[in-house]
Amino acid sequence: MQETKNIGDNQNDSYVAGNSEDPVFFGAKNVIDAELKIINKKHGDDKRETKDLAGLALSGGGIRSASFSLGIMQALAYKKWLSKIDYLSTVSGGGYIGTGLTWLLSKKWQLKNGSTITFDTSPANFPYVTYPMCGGAYDKDKRTGIMELKDRIKDTISAKVRGKMLHYLRQNAKYLTPGGGINIFSLVAVLLRGIGLGLMTYLGLFVLLFILLNKLNLFCPVQTTLSASLNYNCFLLIALAGLALYLVSLPVYSLGTFLLRRSKTIAYCCRRFYEISAGTLLPFVLVLAVLGIIPFVSQWLEGHLTSETIQSTYFAITGKQIKTSGVFGVFSIIIGIISSLAAFMKTSKTGASKIPVGLFVSVGAAALLFGVLILAYHMSMDIPDGFILSLLVMVGLLALVVNLNHVSVHRYYRDRLMEIFMPDVAGIMADSYERSHKTKEANKKKLHEMYARTDNADDSGPYHIINANVVLVSSRRAKFRGRGGDNFILTPAYCGSNATGWRKTEEYMDGAMTLASAMAISGAAVNPDAGGGGEGVTRQPFLAMLMGMLNLRLGYWVPNPDPQKSKGILKPPVPNYIWPGLWEIIRRNRLNENAYFLQLSDGGHFENLALYELIRRRLGLIIVCDGAADPHCTFAELANAMEKVRTDFGALILIKNENIQDLIPSPKRKGIKPAKKGFLMADIIYADNSKGKLLYINTTFCEGLSADFYGYKKEHPSFPEEPTGDQFFDEKQFEAYRELGYQIAWEMMRDDKVMKDDIVRKIMPAT
Repeated sequence: MQETKNIGDNQNDSYVAGNSEDPVFFGAKNVIDAELKIINKKHGDDKRETKDLAGLALSGGGIRSASFSLGIMQALAYKKWLSKIDYLSTVSGGGYIGTGLTWLLSKKWQLKNGSTITFDTSPANFPYVTYPMCGGAYDKDKRTGIMELKDRIKDTISAKVRGKMLHYLRQNAKYLTPGGGINIFSLVAVLLRGIGLGLMTYLGLFVLLFILLNKLNLFCPVQTTLSASLNYNCFLLIALAGLALYLVSLPVYSLGTFLLRRSKTIAYCCRRFYEISAGTLLPFVLVLAVLGIIPFVSQWLEGHLTSETIQSTYFAITGKQIKTSGVFGVFSIIIGIISSLAAFMKTSKTGASKIPVGLFVSVGAAALLFGVLILAYHMSMDIPDGFILSLLVMVGLLALVVNLNHVSVHRYYRDRLMEIFMPDVAGIMADSYERSHKTKEANKKKLHEMYARTDNADDSGPYHIINANVVLVSSRRAKFRGRGGDNFILTPAYCGSNATGWRKTEEYMDGAMTLASAMAISGAAVNPDAGGGGEGVTRQPFLAMLMGMLNLRLGYWVPNPDPQKSKGILKPPVPNYIWPGLWEIIRRNRLNENAYFLQLSDGGHFENLALYELIRRRLGLIIVCDGAADPHCTFAELANAMEKVRTDFGALILIKNENIQDLIPSPKRKGIKPAKKGFLMADIIYADNSKGKLLYINTTFCEGLSADFYGYKKEHPSFPEEPTGDQFFDEKQFEAYRELGYQIAWEMMRDDKVMKDDIVRKIMPAT
């Protein structure tokens, strides 16, 4: 672990370095002490420890998880459990609704009629209260309390306001295409914008490179004979020299192993030296060889791939003869883009494909990269000297000034999530609400300003931990390199991870991190060098290079929280196409915890239940809402979380196989096959032998659900395991998952075993 300072030296440090010698919170003592101080101030009790606290974890799973988690929070609020939750830990889709709650609890809301409303986590003022709700008396064995709830809240929130937030979510669950002029073509246009800017920038850089090489007589046009060409083509000469060096090393190595056979230590050191040197030499030779053959390929294309139709058409339009190499470059780039997108689309499918994804990746990489080189060489031969300066200025501006975070799909994704889950409350409550969904206040709301209500601190809601993944595929530390990253938290007090250390949020990025951006970063499911649980095809270097070049990412570039790593005279003001863009593509060794710029992606790329940080804090009670798709009942997300907390924190989550079986639909039943229940309770044994309790709620079609669920499932057989790729929920689909979460959570809080548990009784109210 990183050990640059003693973590307990100074509670006021703006930066906290990870430290393996911290036996309690595994490097995060200062961070958790600061959180505990904030939480205890809310309750007016500075003696509470983390073992006395409760946490709610909302998993990834897109809009499905957001809907499911909303129903669970509604049930918790009605039963007065939500007001006892101290920590809210969210990841990806769970973060949509979790951030929405944090946003709505952050202030008093001024309505357009001059009145104010204040939301909180009580049954009376929960922002997503279900209203209207009809019916007569309910006995205590069913969904009790609804009519009583109406009587209690009628004087605190008017009927005109009540239920509008929930109605707004139901009607706008298709958040990526909300209407008001923003539709599927808007999304496609943004996607093409990133691809186009990336190709323009890198194509321009290669054109300038070839022009420079020709001006220096290092890369001259092909001569009449191969020998004459080699006299001018320095790339091929160096490549051939490197290849010759490698060939010479073969007998030298063989002879050396014979001579050094008796000296084990020297022979071992020599083997390592050879393997490192050869591993560096061969890719270097390959790159130079590819650059060196570009003129030969271009000349061959001009001589062999001719088309009278293309030539005549082009001449009729422009009055000039077309060069076949340029056409080949364009088509090669198009094939590369299509292959790359096809490979990307394959990653969202769970079934086996007849064509291996690796084939798409190889075709896409070769076609795109080689097409860019051919087209760049073709263009470099035809650009007049007078336009070189203009090209240099244009490429320089694109490469150095354009902020990668602002031209990728991330910005579109962030804005759409913000508009639906962090809306303008006054606009929603007004009768004349406009469909534009603009929410200017949320756009600038800083993360460090959350959890800072002064009107009534007791109603400010749980302390929110937004979980992301920091991409570390080239880390020198095997744990981070193998996992592909580390859990990176974004909270009102601190941002960071064990790998990078933690920085105070109000100082990190000069306090510029917004709540909306944190929510979107946590849900950045599509990103190069990152995949679910640290695995997946997008971790393949070739596909990651293509995605980086085309800016196909939802992730976000941020500076390193460590002040020592974020210093430097030459540091760029924004993440651009050169730094870190070009280094991400070419210098793959810069994706580590020591880099100035770090890439953040979906927290599910590390752990998708948002459980990791709650276990680190050794909470007494943890409620986990698992809304991830699991059609085969593998419980992979739970298994991944259990493995990581056991490995990193020495914490054991004791779940028996028979407990899991209760959550799996029975194969013996005909027709619809419900599981016995949708939740389980398990013990947590922390490293110091203290105990906690885990309540795990899963999107399970289980016994005891109301009749409408059976009708919905007959129409939609894959419910409630519809794929995460479906992010376009209509009202019926949204309501099905919301109500499922509500009914399972309600049954959990009626379960005798749960309610009689000592830890649950100690922390949660008996209602």
